[in-house]
Amino acid sequence: MPATIDALDLPFEEAISFFRDKTNTPTKTWTDVYAAAHSHSFMVAGAASNALLDDFRSEILKALEKGTTLADFREGFDGIVQKHGWEYKGKRGWRSRIIFETNLRTAYSAGRFAQQTKPETLEAFPYWQYHHSGAIHPRREHLAWDGLVMRADNPFWLSNYPPNGWHCGCFCSAVSRDGLKRMGKSSPDEGPELLFRAEEVGGKRREVPFGVDPGFEYNPGRSWLTGGRPHEPIATPHLVQAFGRDALLGNLPIGATVPVAEVPAATLTQFGLEEGIRARMSAETLLGHADRPEIGAEVYAAAAKDALAAGLFEGERGRVSGIVTIDGKPHVVGFKVTRNGEFLVTTVHRSRAARIERILKTWKRVAK
Repeated sequence: MPATIDALDLPFEEAISFFRDKTNTPTKTWTDVYAAAHSHSFMVAGAASNALLDDFRSEILKALEKGTTLADFREGFDGIVQKHGWEYKGKRGWRSRIIFETNLRTAYSAGRFAQQTKPETLEAFPYWQYHHSGAIHPRREHLAWDGLVMRADNPFWLSNYPPNGWHCGCFCSAVSRDGLKRMGKSSPDEGPELLFRAEEVGGKRREVPFGVDPGFEYNPGRSWLTGGRPHEPIATPHLVQAFGRDALLGNLPIGATVPVAEVPAATLTQFGLEEGIRARMSAETLLGHADRPEIGAEVYAAAAKDALAAGLFEGERGRVSGIVTIDGKPHVVGFKVTRNGEFLVTTVHRSRAARIERILKTWKRVAK
């Protein structure tokens, strides 16, 4: 087994983009940025200034772009510590390895996920296989997952897409239908039953899957592509148009999203969403409605903004909709609150007067 991450066959653009998209976040402890928040925040536990973070960020980016090694990083680490007079916890060898490997492994994981969820890739490779790193002293659960081939949409990948802990070298590869047959499998594996344990981390109660270290119970790539940052700037019309074009061309992972409208604070509170969350449009939604070219990305963005300004309605089975007028005709704008705390616009479609009237009369108005 390779001793460090130096043996991974990279860099590649998706991993670099994932890392570049992060925002510096000064911290006191490692729990100040937890789990999925890492997909949008660059932190080093105890690094409390942007200047210090910028220097560490530069060294990690160098490793992603140029393939510098852990030994190279340690030289940079020593210079940064001396320059800033930084006092850190743990021994030099352990601390430098944690910073280097954790950042690179999550970047590679996110980049791999982005590649695997391109529409044409999912069509050709609808299954993913879990691979154990081959560590001499393996985690029992990671070894048990080795070789499992599950559908790409199996819930397992939401919380157990590797890495699944500190120093975890597990990874995931894409498998075709023919590849599945060559393995002697007539169908994909159902996947292990996900059992969760309660952990007290950073003063909060967390639900963590068995076999996963606290703080790793998320999918780095999915969180990067779908979640966005609170208070993120709303995409300009030009960016919305470019996003729609790339989505329809299949150039984006299906889970990729773009922020298109602000959500009123009262609406966020009513749905239990974090302050500053934006309404987002996904590539998957645009692809799913590609047969209606008159309802493009720009229309989705404008309709979402108008619907939120006018006020939403909540109906049966938690459905959330708004009503707007497009070209003089009534349309329903659908929204969805996801389990990961996202607020997505899911549809814009023309509706009959009877349905509009039913929404207005029988659905509950959402606070705005």
